[in-house]
Amino acid sequence: MHPEFYLFFSKIVRATVFSMCVASVLLGHLAHACKYSVRDVAFVDLTQESYAFLTISSGSDLDTIKARIQPVATAVFLDSNIRTGWLSSEDAVNHPGFQSNQGRSLFTGAFLYRDGLKPLPLMIPDEVNDVDTNRSWSRMERAVHSPIRQQAVEHLLSAYAVILVVETKDVQENARVRLAAQSAAATLAKMIPEMPKPVDVPPQVVVVPYDMIQAEEAMLWGLEMTHLKPDKPQVAVLIGRGRRLGPTLKGDEITAGRLQQILAVAGQDCECDLDRSWMQGPMIPLRWGPERQQSAYNNLGFDPDNPLVKAEISRILARGKNPIRVNGTDSIGSDLDMLLLGYSEEVLSFDESTIESSLTPAEPDATETTTSSDVSPIAESKGMDKKTVSGISKTGESRDTSSTETHPLSVAADEQTPSSTRSVLLMLSGFCIFAIVGGLAVLITGRSRK
Repeated sequence: MHPEFYLFFSKIVRATVFSMCVASVLLGHLAHACKYSVRDVAFVDLTQESYAFLTISSGSDLDTIKARIQPVATAVFLDSNIRTGWLSSEDAVNHPGFQSNQGRSLFTGAFLYRDGLKPLPLMIPDEVNDVDTNRSWSRMERAVHSPIRQQAVEHLLSAYAVILVVETKDVQENARVRLAAQSAAATLAKMIPEMPKPVDVPPQVVVVPYDMIQAEEAMLWGLEMTHLKPDKPQVAVLIGRGRRLGPTLKGDEITAGRLQQILAVAGQDCECDLDRSWMQGPMIPLRWGPERQQSAYNNLGFDPDNPLVKAEISRILARGKNPIRVNGTDSIGSDLDMLLLGYSEEVLSFDESTIESSLTPAEPDATETTTSSDVSPIAESKGMDKKTVSGISKTGESRDTSSTETHPLSVAADEQTPSSTRSVLLMLSGFCIFAIVGGLAVLITGRSRK
């Protein structure tokens, strides 16, 4: 082999090996950044027991009732996110969920409780004192199992999301809401392949008929939806382990465009700048036994109950502009646009003398219907200047949230190609170009010396 050719060949090999090493490190970092989607995170339960089945009775009867109900409750709530608790009637009035009962006569009953929600009655006093084990079992079973809840959870194991529609007596409004949900699901099904972590099964629509609301009251109550004869239809998007994604929509708020926006969030990278509270919304009371754990593992490619996975998800949720407390009771705001953009507000203090000296009244334009202060931070963040927004207002047209809404993925489009991805691709391209140019330079130099 010619010495110059050998020298050239060895340099090319060294440059290639070095580039591959750097690329492997950078790609490893990239893979780590895009490991989980928002939907994936919703399968991880960091609280373990979100709900409590509280039995309340007078102190003298509590031990007797506990001895009879405890074995049944242990069996019914096995593998669920519900724990059992016992309170005397005297102590119940000091419990956060029952403080509104102070001053009333002592009461007895069994309730489903979660921080921040009014307790849901499950058993009245006569039922608590019932010695029939089978009847007690069926009453407790309502807390963790119901037909439509079962259907929704089975879909969630493999589907991108579930659109839960709760109907009312208004047949026409029910039909409109169903059509909006089906349209949103069909639109997202076409977009899923382009998302960071595609899912084979598109969003599924599950309907709770008006006459089934009472049977599904535990699920609706856990999702913070109206479960007592609602006068408006309601829609909630569920992902992962029965978690609600975003706010509940009611009545005129329910449009295909708005549902598409919420659904689009589920497929985004969990490392993006979304409000972290979207990844840990309220979870429905349910059983999550070995079969469902295995099914989740088969569909996700990782075990959401693995301690290492939980630690990593906890780290992700704890950082970012809008971190949340894992065991906190902070509620998700109702403004969808603000949440999608990770928007937050801070109070600023000003010097009053400075404000007074700078406020000089200006003659308003006769055709002006909005001021610069009316320009929402949403419009500014989307690249719309104040003149554009003012121009919209001058036409007298209000923002429509129906079928003419912004493209569902417009809010999160930039997240599909994270900045870390672009940086890595640019660096890899630079290394490749450097290696090629360097090799050609060595080759040309060698030939010129010849």
